[in-house]
Amino acid sequence: MKRFLNAFIPTFLISEIAAVTFMTATWAILSEMHAGLNVIIGGEVVTGIGIAAIAVAVFRRAMRSEGQAATVDADE
Repeated sequence: MKRFLNAFIPTFLISEIAAVTFMTATWAILSEMHAGLNVIIGGEVVTGIGIAAIAVAVFRRAMRSEGQAATVDADE
């Protein structure tokens, strides 16, 4: 459980910061282009899917590094 939490918490925080930043940028760019509401919402959905993909990649990498750290600690 500790390994999961050590990987999940930083992943969640990084993903949250990225989501706020990217979704705000998406909204600002589409609003400046006078896009309709449906286009803005569609852009937000596409951005959210991208953020989810990034979160999965970061979580997998964090779990791998936590596993390696646990292996090194067990060897000592």
